[in-house]
Amino acid sequence: MVRKDVVFINTRSNVAVVTLWTRKDVVARYLEQRGLIEKVHAIGTLYTPYGINYLLHTLAERPEIDTLVVFGADLSGSGEELVKLFRERRCTFALMWPFEAIQPIVDSVRMIDLREAFRQGNWKSLENAVASLYATSPPKRAAVKLELAEIAVEGWPLPISGQLVQDDSLFRAWVKAVYSVMLYGSVKRSEYGERQKQLLNLVVALRVYGKQVSLEREFSEYIDSSGFEAHLRSLLSPQKPEGVAYTYGERLRAHPAAGDQLEALIRKLENCPDTRRALAVLWEHSLDKNSTEPPCIVVVQGDVTDGFYNHTVFLRSNDVYGALPYNAWGQLKLAESIAKKLALKLGVVTLVSCSAHVYEHDWEKAWKLVHDHYEALSAFVPDPRGSFLIYTENEGLRIEHRTPDGRRLAVIKPNYRSVKALASSLSADHAFYLGWETRRALEKTIRGEHYEQDEEFSKERANQ
Repeated sequence: MVRKDVVFINTRSNVAVVTLWTRKDVVARYLEQRGLIEKVHAIGTLYTPYGINYLLHTLAERPEIDTLVVFGADLSGSGEELVKLFRERRCTFALMWPFEAIQPIVDSVRMIDLREAFRQGNWKSLENAVASLYATSPPKRAAVKLELAEIAVEGWPLPISGQLVQDDSLFRAWVKAVYSVMLYGSVKRSEYGERQKQLLNLVVALRVYGKQVSLEREFSEYIDSSGFEAHLRSLLSPQKPEGVAYTYGERLRAHPAAGDQLEALIRKLENCPDTRRALAVLWEHSLDKNSTEPPCIVVVQGDVTDGFYNHTVFLRSNDVYGALPYNAWGQLKLAESIAKKLALKLGVVTLVSCSAHVYEHDWEKAWKLVHDHYEALSAFVPDPRGSFLIYTENEGLRIEHRTPDGRRLAVIKPNYRSVKALASSLSADHAFYLGWETRRALEKTIRGEHYEQDEEFSKERANQ
């Protein structure tokens, strides 16, 4: 249960101040300086609309409060939701109780909206409101008993777009992708009538960089391993079996309108390695626009950079638990064959899934996969965006950003602003590491202690 961020001052007063995202101690200090602090029953923050539940619980326990003065920065819309509730009797946030249970509170509490005054820096309006509205008359309503009970979160309440998964292991990437959808997916129905959790524009980047690609045995514990070879045969063969709506191989090698697009893609890159036009479109408007079984993979694009062949695939729809391993393995092997024909090393294979989803019948199995292999979420994976050296010199702390081959790119100032700007472009685990290690280095430097990078991790590994 969330701890209420509220301070109680004069429990006989009828006025409470809601500061939203503004620190309550700043508002309290202002009222104290004006000699008005004793006219306030309580002062508390309200960071999210969900927090209104906790505010209502306080009002239920304290019927002396009949006036809410809202004065502070409304950064998350919590103030707007409060206005809707008390002025329009509308509730569009997750309410813990039936509306009838809180109706006596909503009907008996007046709300003074001073958010615009706060934006304009008009603190005098707060002073005037507290002074004029303060009263010590008996409560106008009886206490209401409300039980605080957290609402279970089945799906994420906002559509999330642009989640990134990076790894050099297909199995670990699958675990991370499943976890991302199960954690941040919004619950909605599919065109098949079944519910799903959906995450928009999931990007899975498989970083090969010339290494041998292998299919990990762990897959066999969760999905049919024979599906890998079946999918790969379908992807590489131009032949479409009788009665089948489409195959990826047919659309790549014998497209009704474009012919052998795979050969054209390779030829384009051979003739002009710098091209951005080496792509294959697997959609066929005359067949797919009204089809109940249109292809999920829509576009394949090839790129040559720094001696690597890089392969990007756009999927309009991707069943992350049931189909992503097959799709990813097929594209890895396809990319491998293209790289071989181009006499290049394979670089990065990227799958961009507009609708990355897990169907409800797989939710339990998806969570089991994550729990069985939770270590995959924190496994060390080298970041191609380089590494960092953190050490102390005579002039103080020094942070160097170095490329993967060891060359120095830049020297970073050891402050929050500079480190955050750089961390925003890193993989999430690397950004966390950089912030953690920089903070540790700063604290040791301030205390005059010796600092050595990764000292804590070395001790932890030694004790395992």
